[in-house]
Amino acid sequence: MRLSIVGVAGLAALAGAALAAFVAVPRASPTITFSIVGTTDLHGNVFGGNGRGGLELLGGYLDNLHAARAADGGAVLLIDAGDTYQAGIESDLSEGAIVVDAYNALGYTAAAIGNHEFDFGPVDDAGAHQMLGTDPRGALQARAAQAKFPYLAANLIDESTGEPVHWPNVRPSALLDIAGIKVGIVGIMTIEALRATLSTNVHGLRVAPLAPTVAAEAAKLRAAGATLVIVGAHAGGACGEFTNPTDLSSCDDEAEIFRLARSLPQGLVDVIAAGHTHQGLAHEVEGIAIIQGYSHGRAFGRVDVTIDRGTGRVVQHQLFPPQDVCARQDSTTLACDGGDLSQAHYEGRAVTPSAAVAAAMAPALARVHSLQAQPLGVVLDSPISRTGDLESALGNLFADALRAETGADIAFNNNLRGGLRADLPVGPLTFGSFYDVFPFDNRLLTVRVTGGALAQSLADEVRRGRRGALALSGVHARVSCKDGRLDVELRRPSGEPIHPGEELTVAALDTLVQRGTLAPAVNGATIDVPADAPVMRELVENWLRHRTHLAADEFMTARWEYAEPDPARCGTQ
Repeated sequence: MRLSIVGVAGLAALAGAALAAFVAVPRASPTITFSIVGTTDLHGNVFGGNGRGGLELLGGYLDNLHAARAADGGAVLLIDAGDTYQAGIESDLSEGAIVVDAYNALGYTAAAIGNHEFDFGPVDDAGAHQMLGTDPRGALQARAAQAKFPYLAANLIDESTGEPVHWPNVRPSALLDIAGIKVGIVGIMTIEALRATLSTNVHGLRVAPLAPTVAAEAAKLRAAGATLVIVGAHAGGACGEFTNPTDLSSCDDEAEIFRLARSLPQGLVDVIAAGHTHQGLAHEVEGIAIIQGYSHGRAFGRVDVTIDRGTGRVVQHQLFPPQDVCARQDSTTLACDGGDLSQAHYEGRAVTPSAAVAAAMAPALARVHSLQAQPLGVVLDSPISRTGDLESALGNLFADALRAETGADIAFNNNLRGGLRADLPVGPLTFGSFYDVFPFDNRLLTVRVTGGALAQSLADEVRRGRRGALALSGVHARVSCKDGRLDVELRRPSGEPIHPGEELTVAALDTLVQRGTLAPAVNGATIDVPADAPVMRELVENWLRHRTHLAADEFMTARWEYAEPDPARCGTQ
């Protein structure tokens, strides 16, 4: 009996200890939450301005979100939807290396390839000059190899094989094991991607339709065990309101990304991180959560997806409006501007810029600054401006340099969209100040056209109201009304007329020849860009390096003349 009593007491003690242990260590949560963050169209803007944007500040927001998910056993997935490098000077001069260094530090999960990822073309030498004749996708492939995360491009097809491209660290999709859950990610780009970059860099590639590509790739991922399927899409839409994710009344209902979502089998894809259109999205279409965080690093998109560990089913998703990235915010409205600004908070914590991201970017930034400081050997005796009415001193300088370097009869340069981005300052000219003017890697083409076709092309420019759009060298264009019709008369700088049937050699930017001003003048001929076609900026740089002093007034000889105030209205009154 005594033994029996002792046994009961022992059992009671053991039961109490077990209960205490059960209470002290709760069971693992039956669900797990993934915070999926989408960034897009950074365009090389690694540094913010006026307390807005920048990758260091983005890192502070993400640090807080990581802490929140670590506290509840979840995870953060960071997806970029493309157009990551081109446009920011620090990124341009490092061919995107500074961005990838930062993205590695931020812990990106995957990135889609966008149209502007191709803009850098071949790898540059140490002086930021393209190594012509080498792989036109060399810079892109170098960035992919540098990344610690996969680049995805399921619908980018190599025409020689008919299959998606398979470059180092570039593939159609990825299947990852994150916190015990298999996550599949597909990367795609807009159907117009290869028409929105430099043609010479995408020769031999094509873009396959989005919907069948995503459906096929997502099905493979599901078959391989993916519980959660995400699409990183360099294709997007636009919405103005974010209070109700299912309300599309403020949206462009026919946007490419909405058409994609409606075309997919129900339940195949859970989330799309979109891009390309530089707009905001936080909406649900056919059960798919779609996020998009504008552009240039000003905001990010977010959706939280909760998964039942037992069934592997998505039980909930919560969409958040695009989150502005700002150092300070209004304490009441949480907006980045207002009357009562204080340190920004996110997920219950103050936002502190990431020191790890700053450190990751430092080596590339030092190389960029060294390159920017290099002198070109020419002194500017006055500032040379890109602004003017019919023409500008800087536009004319570029056109004169191109004509001199090529020996063409006439040279054109675009002063407006996609044209010159900064003025040249007075004093010794550095490579950095010059590069700021035209950071693009467009090639220069030389074509043969007749005087009549050239005059007609310039008349078309005037009709479209593009006053001051083109800088000319080697020609004077007089615009007037003749017999009620717009007329452009061409003369050489000597005053000698250029006759309609006369053949001329014209040097111009590749885009002006292929789809711009000169496209009609070449009679619709397809003009391919040779692999060894020179980079326009490098020709002008070489011309500048052989000068000692320059001033603005040297380039203000009139190249355009308007005989009437508004000759574009000829025959319309």
